[in-house]
Amino acid sequence: MAGDHRASRRYARALFNAALKGGEVDEVAASLDAIAQAAEATPQFMNVMRHPLITRERKKEMLHHIFEGRVQPVVEHFLFLLIENDRAAILPDIGEQYKRFLDEHKREMDAEVVSAVPLTPAQTEALKTRLQAESGYKVRLEARVDESLLGGLMVRVGDRLFDGSIVSQLRRIEEQLQQVKVS
Repeated sequence: MAGDHRASRRYARALFNAALKGGEVDEVAASLDAIAQAAEATPQFMNVMRHPLITRERKKEMLHHIFEGRVQPVVEHFLFLLIENDRAAILPDIGEQYKRFLDEHKREMDAEVVSAVPLTPAQTEALKTRLQAESGYKVRLEARVDESLLGGLMVRVGDRLFDGSIVSQLRRIEEQLQQVKVS
């Protein structure tokens, strides 16, 4: 839901600002990762957090028992706030939003390159260097192979896709040829 996404963003921003003020942005990120891992390892975790018949106090007790000493105190208090506001269901999205704020703060970003054949380490490093120079961000580049591309590259940076693959170029040529009227 769009409303949940906006709420997740607001909660993540508030948590990020609190972590920034406390000088613990990385520690809070690690705490959120620990919570995400616990939720992933135990699917019932989120079901319990969402369950309407389990009281808020019981949920807080369970969270305290599970995460005591494993997460930053600011994160534990944040979890309690989510429980109080009946917003525990958006916790996974809050974690994702927090990572975006952290990346923006550190001027880091993820990118993915897909090629028809494996790139050499020198090619990968050259692409990474170019992306960093163009964006002004430190780039975490992940490379993978997709033989269906035939040749060329596809590079995804954030929500932008740069498609220089042969298969894409062939599709564009085909579309252009279909628009040509033959008399």
